[in-house]
Amino acid sequence: MKLRAENGSVKSAQINEVNTMNTLSKEDALLFHKLMNSLLFFVNKKTGIIKNATTLKDLFNRDIAETQPIRKKIFSDKYNFMDTYIRENPDTLNQEELKIIASWKKYETDKFIVIKHVKEYSLFFNPDNQKVYGVKGITDSFEEKFRGYAPVMVDITLIPFKEHLIYDGLFAPYNISFGGGIRSSLKQESEAAIQRFGIITDLSIISKEKEQNDEEMLGFYMKSFDNKMRYEEEIRKLKNKSKELEAVYYREEARDFARHPKKEFKEQGIKGCFAVLIHSVVASGQSEKDLKENISKIVPEEKQSWVYTFKL
Repeated sequence: MKLRAENGSVKSAQINEVNTMNTLSKEDALLFHKLMNSLLFFVNKKTGIIKNATTLKDLFNRDIAETQPIRKKIFSDKYNFMDTYIRENPDTLNQEELKIIASWKKYETDKFIVIKHVKEYSLFFNPDNQKVYGVKGITDSFEEKFRGYAPVMVDITLIPFKEHLIYDGLFAPYNISFGGGIRSSLKQESEAAIQRFGIITDLSIISKEKEQNDEEMLGFYMKSFDNKMRYEEEIRKLKNKSKELEAVYYREEARDFARHPKKEFKEQGIKGCFAVLIHSVVASGQSEKDLKENISKIVPEEKQSWVYTFKL
């Protein structure tokens, strides 16, 4: 495990010109480094962790990883350095800047698994509390840092920045490879966490389980083969709960089966509208109107709500 630092420190203040959605803007990245570096320098003066660092330049002429003990002092419930900094305001920050630092008192330090990189952020899964966090990079995205690879386990402190969730500028990835079985399990667990709590981007809000209706839950349980195996008992109970949920179950089964004829029809250049009942293509038509009429002629009325349709 080797510590990795954010590229935008005082020692290396190169800010990417390309502004992407999964990082802070150039202006916000500069502001973050200004505030974090001021806080680190202040706490180092109070604690003397890094000796002979009388200026910011002195502090960051060392390896950035040497600031880790200072960060641990800042992000610890045992100390109140953020409150002290805000009270003394040694750098005469404005109220908006002090408010940002105050927001960092809502932080989360833990081992997370970066499970996926999406457009707006990277998804960090905490196996302990079974929640997923949407975390932006500061100057570089995590997708860039890990060259698009996932999953990766990291030690990291997540903090808010305005309306975003970022980190304190330093993290430690573990040199761990995940086998196929573990990767599959992580995928299932993280998807279940998103289904329950959504993607967390605000640490100031206590995340509560989302209210899910039975139809949404059945759709999630039927989403993949792995889910079907994992939630077999839950699926059975919901399916037998009502005629409406029974129809959802069979439509999901038909939707899953439809992938195969869809692919085959496309390869053969076949076009039109098609209806699947459980594991069979039972009707077709040149238009959706034609298909609807044919379904009503062929499929028993009590099973028409089970039908899944697709168009090519």
